[in-house]
Amino acid sequence: MSGITEAVPHISVVIPTYERPEFLRGAIETALGQTHNDLDIVVVDDGSSEQYAEEIVAEFPEIVRCVRHKENKGLSAARNTGVSESSSEYIAFLDDDDRWHREKIARQVDALERNDTAGIATCLVGAITPNNELIHCEQSAPSGDCSETILVGNQIGTPSRVLVRRDAFKDVGGFDESLPTKQDWDFYIRLCQQWTVAAVPEHLCFRMVHQSMSSSPESAKRDNAAILDKHAALLRKQDRWEKAQAEVAERVGRAYLRNGKQPSAREQFERSLRFDPTIQRAVLYLLTVTPPAVVKKLRKIKRQRSIRKSGCDDMLTTDEVKFTDEKDII
Repeated sequence: MSGITEAVPHISVVIPTYERPEFLRGAIETALGQTHNDLDIVVVDDGSSEQYAEEIVAEFPEIVRCVRHKENKGLSAARNTGVSESSSEYIAFLDDDDRWHREKIARQVDALERNDTAGIATCLVGAITPNNELIHCEQSAPSGDCSETILVGNQIGTPSRVLVRRDAFKDVGGFDESLPTKQDWDFYIRLCQQWTVAAVPEHLCFRMVHQSMSSSPESAKRDNAAILDKHAALLRKQDRWEKAQAEVAERVGRAYLRNGKQPSAREQFERSLRFDPTIQRAVLYLLTVTPPAVVKKLRKIKRQRSIRKSGCDDMLTTDEVKFTDEKDII
């Protein structure tokens, strides 16, 4: 019938922040800059020592508001608080140091509106340094029935890339606040057992890679093992236990390799090959007996080729790469 327009879904954007005033303003601006403009933004200050979040939020329209934890409760609690403080049909998560392409929300809303079995929409992600240097661009985004593949590894990745249907979030009970890290992987495992995944195969999310993101291989080993232990029964039921063990060993091996600890990396790659031998893992094993300088050069060449092939630099504009504000640096 002419003259009737469909209602545009309201979106809530949840931005957790903790002790990082230099990033928050840019995160709010990238959310407000979306072409889908029917949204509200909930900033959750997770107990920062300085109340910078409230001061920054006060500079923006009333659709941006701040909720503050009296003490630091962790990223999962901050995200859960943000969701509980909102009521929209769809929820987007944005870490304070990540940024979006201006059409990210609009394209993901469209993907979910066209697929009522999908509880979550993804997109491609580019990784960028504070100096706006692209260092990685994804080639594919997960979609469809991911109930088994998500058990093996976190193929969805950062929550900043997703848009979640509130019904799906409620079905799985949100993020597990008892887990120290890898809460997003645990969340996706539970969600994908009940819902499918929709994907927008374009680079709409940009993550900033900075020093504070680094973690030790030992921590990676421990934290990934915690997720496998939590879902051990499901992994064994789906005959994915060994593949998951192989994936974690490979991930830990890569962390050791990046840190220049080749003997430890070799041990992990040997483990991954025992559980699930692949050509890629065999190549990674060979890198552990290759001079570190050569490994570094090969990684750089591979990264440059991947970026050229992906075309994600075409999606990057000045608006999307404003990560820090000098006046907010303390």
